[in-house]
Amino acid sequence: MTQSPLAQDIAMGSPVRLQTVSAVGQPEVTPALEELYRGFEQELLVPLWTEIGDLMPAHPRSRAAAHVWRWERLRALAAQAGELVPVGRGGERRAIALANPSLGGRPFATPTLWAAIQYLMPGEDAPEHRHTQHAFRFVVEGEGVWTVVGGDPVPMNRGDFLPQAGWNWHAHHNATSEPMAWIDGLD
Repeated sequence: MTQSPLAQDIAMGSPVRLQTVSAVGQPEVTPALEELYRGFEQELLVPLWTEIGDLMPAHPRSRAAAHVWRWERLRALAAQAGELVPVGRGGERRAIALANPSLGGRPFATPTLWAAIQYLMPGEDAPEHRHTQHAFRFVVEGEGVWTVVGGDPVPMNRGDFLPQAGWNWHAHHNATSEPMAWIDGLD
């Protein structure tokens, strides 16, 4: 049986490999620095002064491309889904994720933002759930729907922006005679 590269690295000591370099903003290369870096490797530590350029680049390097999703078409497809897809967990609250064309068809608007259209038909209740990500809702159309966060009802109306901290139980209820649509976002 062959080992994965990671398993081989761990068996050899550590997958962390650090190089001392003589450069502006880096510590002077000495035997003591080499010894320090070997200690970091053994404990699976990476000093940020060796990585800062990749961790915090001066300019974003997103693979996402600018794209415009047309509301009229999204709304029509969401209404069609409202007729065909149940809102329960099987329909995952009828969320229709935006897929950035440069991210390989995955359900992400950007590499760090998941966004979707939520569509709640009259009389429907989206099941209570929670997630680790922070969320926001921007109501595009409709009024009189309630989102219930931690047992507290919060009204949702066209134009409202509702941020919500992660890990809070929440559900949505439409007691009106009209559907409601909003943009959901998760970080």
